[in-house]
Amino acid sequence: MKILQIVNPVIPFPVTTIGGTERVVSYLIDELIKDGHEVTLMGHSDSIVPARVKFIPIGRYLEQENTVKTIWKHLLFNKYDVIHNHGRLIYFLPLIWSNVRKIHTFHMSDLETKSFFRFSKLKARNFTFSPCGRWIQDKTKHLMGNWAFVNNGLPKDLYTYHKKIMSEDSPLIIICRMGKKKGVLDAIKLAKITERNLIIAGKVGDYPEELDWFNKYVLSECNGSNIKFIGAINDEQKNVLLNSALALLIPTIDSEAFNTTMLEANACGCPVISYNRFCFDEYIINGVNGFKGETFEDLISAVYNLNQIDRQICRAFFERNYTAAIMAENYTKLYKSRV
Repeated sequence: MKILQIVNPVIPFPVTTIGGTERVVSYLIDELIKDGHEVTLMGHSDSIVPARVKFIPIGRYLEQENTVKTIWKHLLFNKYDVIHNHGRLIYFLPLIWSNVRKIHTFHMSDLETKSFFRFSKLKARNFTFSPCGRWIQDKTKHLMGNWAFVNNGLPKDLYTYHKKIMSEDSPLIIICRMGKKKGVLDAIKLAKITERNLIIAGKVGDYPEELDWFNKYVLSECNGSNIKFIGAINDEQKNVLLNSALALLIPTIDSEAFNTTMLEANACGCPVISYNRFCFDEYIINGVNGFKGETFEDLISAVYNLNQIDRQICRAFFERNYTAAIMAENYTKLYKSRV
């Protein structure tokens, strides 16, 4: 099939640290090409993509008006079997009533916006909304349209794993953008109460209020021994950290459509601890690949019960359910179907 993938021009390809949507699309494209499909990518103008992928630059983050025009013009004068959009719904407008197969993936969970309802009223032909998690689809059952979720996935061999952690002094880890709603302060409190070491990794915000909050509440707790902040990390660093960690903490109160870091952890055999909300309710199976709890006290209990987790089973859970090949297979089924 001739397949077009469209991504908002927020971050250039390839990504090194942040950029969850771009990562997932890259993994999907790799699998589609392995399966013999012809793939075109429309994305950030500064992107560098493999030679086997046709690339159409569509601008940069602050050029959204020009981005739309570029995409519309391309769609009007080029034919595809499938248009798979990971960006704005407005990108579909020139072909909204055409017979071409159209898939829209939501990489967010809050869908009930004015733009969504305006688009839905147009009743696009041969079109499927495909959120990246079942839990998003379940909470949008009352909305019109055809829905078929597809979970995100990671390449099977992107991360390695060890059956056992290095020592009982192995740390807890939290990997996220530093922000008030990401659960960093809960992670610090959890490490202190359970007397575990903690490594905090991730990008600090650029705005003054973000920096002030980070310096006052997070950096002030980092003593360089029990609690460390190491900044943003790449895949290689993440692989080492997760293989040596007791668990990955994701005690976020921010809505998470599908947190790919939980996949990365399980791919390394590392269990995940989170509150029982958002994508984590769907993903975590208590005692199998981690623990989820309703309260902070539940998270404390989870840390004390980490010895119940078999890291080999964590890895097997990932391989059985959340590889990039499985993701591509599920999307391909959607591509071939008609609604």
